[in-house]
Amino acid sequence: MRHVVITGTNRGLGQAFVDQLAAEPGVRLLALARSFPAEQLEHPQITTRTCDLADPASLPDAAELAKFFVGATEAVLLHNAAVIEPIGEVGALDPDALIRSVAVNLTAPMLLTNAAVAARPHGVPLRILFVSSGAAHHVISGWSAYSATKRGGEEFFAHVTAEGRDDLVSVVSVDPGVIDTGMQAEIRSAEFAERQRFIDRHQRGELRPAAVVAAEILAAHLPPASLPPASLPPASPR
Repeated sequence: MRHVVITGTNRGLGQAFVDQLAAEPGVRLLALARSFPAEQLEHPQITTRTCDLADPASLPDAAELAKFFVGATEAVLLHNAAVIEPIGEVGALDPDALIRSVAVNLTAPMLLTNAAVAARPHGVPLRILFVSSGAAHHVISGWSAYSATKRGGEEFFAHVTAEGRDDLVSVVSVDPGVIDTGMQAEIRSAEFAERQRFIDRHQRGELRPAAVVAAEILAAHLPPASLPPASLPPASPR
């Protein structure tokens, strides 16, 4: 049995991940979000858990995750949730939005990973997937908060990898590329120097459907248990 904890499941890429994982036999999902679509609330393989990733006190702790992992032959933690705001120049950033960005994009993945590693049943492998961004390695004017938190996440998970644990804990950071989601709509409506580039991409039809991107990531890193994960090159900046 593969037991998967996934954040940000109520829309976009997160919802696509859930739809596809829930269609596989032998998969149990713990969906973490502030709200859920009806199909997730009613699905027998999905446990919905309301939380606000910006509030550390609302996150599941190691004891709660340990209960979810009971009976698993493989545990998975998929960090999908992220916020792009605040967009703007340093000195003009909204302090509350900046605090939320760090909490959702960086603090929550660190806390959940710490809890999941502690909760992992003895002898059961734990796979951790962190949905990063090319912005972690590329300066985009106005994106200081998003870029810094994604880069920080990659550094944190590099340390998790370096610590090892008899090869039972593995981590991969993936760059999903440009996806047709609500985040891209937020980017196109924001005021920053490179805004027109994102508007042009949308108008040229270059944004990829979330379902297609989710399928590619899962095929590469979480294939059905009978298949080995594919080996992909490192993510490149966009």
